[in-house]
Amino acid sequence: MNSVNPVLASPALAPLRTTARDRLRGRILTIVGCDEAEVIAPHLDAGYEGLVITGAKRHEVMKRLHLAYSELLLIAEPDSHAIIEASPERPWYLQGAEDEGLVRGPTVAEILGYQRTSGATIVLLPAGFVSVGDVQTLRAIVQASNAISSDDIVLPLFLASGWLQPQHEEFLAAVIEQSIHPVLLAFGSSTNPLGSRRKLDTYRRIMTRSEAFSWRTDLAGLDAIAHGALGAAIGTRPSSRRFTPPKDKGKAHQPQDPTPYALIPGHMHWMKTGYMRKELYTAVPAPKCGCRECNGRSIDRFSKTEAMAAARHNHAIIDAYAQELLSVSPGERPGVWRRLAQDAVVAHESTGALVGRPWNAPEDVNFFAISQT
Repeated sequence: MNSVNPVLASPALAPLRTTARDRLRGRILTIVGCDEAEVIAPHLDAGYEGLVITGAKRHEVMKRLHLAYSELLLIAEPDSHAIIEASPERPWYLQGAEDEGLVRGPTVAEILGYQRTSGATIVLLPAGFVSVGDVQTLRAIVQASNAISSDDIVLPLFLASGWLQPQHEEFLAAVIEQSIHPVLLAFGSSTNPLGSRRKLDTYRRIMTRSEAFSWRTDLAGLDAIAHGALGAAIGTRPSSRRFTPPKDKGKAHQPQDPTPYALIPGHMHWMKTGYMRKELYTAVPAPKCGCRECNGRSIDRFSKTEAMAAARHNHAIIDAYAQELLSVSPGERPGVWRRLAQDAVVAHESTGALVGRPWNAPEDVNFFAISQT
């Protein structure tokens, strides 16, 4: 009897394909502009973090980072949401094709291909902005997305903040579920799109029901992860923690103050360092920060020329919160997050007593501290 080589007799097993959803699950991504990308990248843990690069030179920067940090998850975000309002007939922004008389713009396939050749780990469809209540356009975007088949594609939905009303909640959750690709969910406004408890509550419920990925957000992204979201992408600056719809103009808070925003340790409070010095820590020294960027130095030290250092500080504080959440089981995360927020509320009360005037925690932190949705 002829012997059979067991290696040849066994069918070869194809390597498991890693989908975009697999790559995104549990990720905390940092959204940065081109000028910050190479400053933040060395501080990221490739195991659970990643980098989203925005701006005109995003592909050029991503090529360099892909060579330097081959294991790091990299994304180049299209600027489609800032340029066009989508319609059922025009769900995507295709440069050139949008303007009559110009040479044919790239196809969707070419746009995705350019992201891939630039080093993107996963690629984003160039979806336009969707006004509140425009259900036909939202359905059309998902249908057009479903017609494009690839394991590395994700669908960003850039929606008006007015969608964050209870009457839209069921529809949004249903349309997200219809997508064959992971959905990155972002809300835009000329001010803070999550600027009320009602919107925060609706946002949390949508993220919990749909397992979408929280996109262009702040601490609400960590709240979303605590309550079951796929992951979160958090910006280092206000302009990357939200977006302004195409027809609106962003309204900066304290535009006369050029200093950067910094997260005050233990308080979950973003504040310009100039305001800290002039209005808050006037009678007492500002607290020291023990993050890897500050190393025991004062939190209010960042000047207008130190935006990069402030960005590294903000990432370090966000990362500390993220590690606390990711270190426990999904069922424990809501309680851990609520405790962290409660500690931040108490920290505001203690700081208020030190500076000699009441100082309340921000609206979102109070929501995180008491809400058990």
